[in-house]
Amino acid sequence: MNEPSIATDYVEEARKKMAALGTGWPTISREPYISIPFFGEIIKETRNINGEPHDYWNVIRHFGWSVTFGITNGSEEVLTLIQWKPGVNRGSWELPPGGIGKIAEDASLETILQKTKDVYLRETGYGGNSWSYLGHIMIETGKYRGASSDSNGLRAHMWLAENLVNQSTTSHADNELIKVFPLPIRDFRKVLESGLFVEESAVACAYKALLKTGHLAWK
Repeated sequence: MNEPSIATDYVEEARKKMAALGTGWPTISREPYISIPFFGEIIKETRNINGEPHDYWNVIRHFGWSVTFGITNGSEEVLTLIQWKPGVNRGSWELPPGGIGKIAEDASLETILQKTKDVYLRETGYGGNSWSYLGHIMIETGKYRGASSDSNGLRAHMWLAENLVNQSTTSHADNELIKVFPLPIRDFRKVLESGLFVEESAVACAYKALLKTGHLAWK
């Protein structure tokens, strides 16, 4: 019988430790605090910590988050965006699309992918059928939740799209400042090392996609 690998042992040990924490300290009360248009809301939770009430403030995000490492057919260029983002109040170098509109907490991957494709096409003008899921990361586990107060965090979904072709002109909202910036995949290391491409879901997606396409490898 083959012995389980050390890596597998670590994964199972982590899974058990996470499960043992359950949902944390007992909740005394939970109430909406403020609504954020086109985003979600902030809620206030009071929890019993060793017999004393303590307040927590959590951000509920109703709008889905999805990013794509898209590679064009033939030229093998990666489609990135230079976009003004209000959170950093400056131009940001990212992967499209980001926000994909309001989604249910139990939305299927098929639904999320279709929304991702729709917004990706609007933002870049490119589409195609060669999409594969790269998994998800959790955004700011100290504050963010998904579409409900009982959500176990906000998932940023990541995709690899290959053989993309131009299908339409871009269609950006009036309040958006977006520049589509394609660049050769062979030069993407410079992007990652630039200190400018720093949005967390875009960075994680890029590394996962480069591993999957063989442009990076585990040592």
